[in-house]
Amino acid sequence: MEQNNLIKNLLMVLAGLALIVAGVYLVLLSRNAWRAYDYIGKTPDVINQITVTGTAKVTAVPDVAIITLGIVNDGTSVAIAQKGVTDKMNGIINSLKSEFKIESKDIKTENYSVQPKYDWSDGRQRIIGYTVNQSVQVKVRDFDKTGNIFAKATELGANSVYGPNFMIDDPEKAKAEAREKAIKQAKEKANLLADQVGIKLGRIVNFYEGGNEVANVAYGMGGYAMAEALDMAKSSAPAIEAGSQDIQLTVSISYEIK
Repeated sequence: MEQNNLIKNLLMVLAGLALIVAGVYLVLLSRNAWRAYDYIGKTPDVINQITVTGTAKVTAVPDVAIITLGIVNDGTSVAIAQKGVTDKMNGIINSLKSEFKIESKDIKTENYSVQPKYDWSDGRQRIIGYTVNQSVQVKVRDFDKTGNIFAKATELGANSVYGPNFMIDDPEKAKAEAREKAIKQAKEKANLLADQVGIKLGRIVNFYEGGNEVANVAYGMGGYAMAEALDMAKSSAPAIEAGSQDIQLTVSISYEIK
């Protein structure tokens, strides 16, 4: 009998402890839930933050001129049309490398195509020949050579020429300079605004960057297909001006308000 009573008492104690633990758990769970609700319920407008922007522009001189040299040739067969293109293009590429010191990495085949030519006489379609088109894209790093390259390429048979398009080969240096200036402007604006409205800035909690590049280029002869100007290019090298390129960045910085 005494043993049974002891067991009953022990079970009652354990049950009481279980109820206490469950009660504490429910209290903690309820408190955490209210905290989460209180945090989630706050809108971004309630969170104490301030966002400022800064904009900076850097003007840089392009260091690469992109030109496209092409040859279009017709033939009664694919082999004949190809030979007319291949021989001339090989001559142009050899000249680019030997005479103008253009490296292989700066010469890239942009297009190579073969298309049939059709005759529709007598109401029938028949192939009367083929047109082969090959073009290469060339990066010219010495702008003084650009006009002479045009003249030499047309002399060697190029009959489709486009460019130059000027660009900055590695714009990251100019972007880094613009970014530094934009961030400095944004921070100065934040400090001035904090003084004016009487607040203290905390840590930076958000950062955004956006921007664009705008070319301000003066072309001497490029920027369009120059088939109508090939005769002039053969007799004299065109004048080429690189112009400049503006790189503009805008940054947004968000601060906590203490």
